[in-house]
Amino acid sequence: MNKSGKITLVFLLGLASFFISCENDLKEVALLTQKGKLVPTESSTQLNVLYTDSGAMQFRLKAPLMDHYLIGVKETYSEFLKGVYIEHYGKENTVKTTIKADYAIRYDVSHKMEARYKVEIVNENGEKLKTEHVVWDEEKHKIYTDAYVEITTKREIIKGTGMEANEDFSEWEIKNVSGTLPLDEK
Repeated sequence: MNKSGKITLVFLLGLASFFISCENDLKEVALLTQKGKLVPTESSTQLNVLYTDSGAMQFRLKAPLMDHYLIGVKETYSEFLKGVYIEHYGKENTVKTTIKADYAIRYDVSHKMEARYKVEIVNENGEKLKTEHVVWDEEKHKIYTDAYVEITTKREIIKGTGMEANEDFSEWEIKNVSGTLPLDEK
């Protein structure tokens, strides 16, 4: 075989390997959306993420499992199937609020996180919210729900349906209050 024939053969072999590798990539993409079932693009176990701004702690997120979905979804998101624990920090790197739930999902574009099942939020004053569903809007710095809520303070337990609070849960309002509330004697 002459020199030009060898060059042609090498070129054809390279071209064939290119098409074979492209076919494999297309098969992987098809597997990700096969039969309508989504497969996570990335998965992490024993996650411990610190969010800082200008060197100051903002949030710490811990989760035993996180799946991140990028392909075949309208909005990319992270899902925490085995629960999540979040610490929200204030000035001087002190924990202002903790959020714990058995399940959570966080949307990357809208910057909203939904926590479900045995949701518990505790602020620095020891006030505790218990509910089955809450949404945290990171851009508006708000937490809200239309579900049944129970808030325990040092003096009382307040129950109701629907609630809105700031993200550190230092100020909150129950929409439809039920239960017994103490009255001021004055």
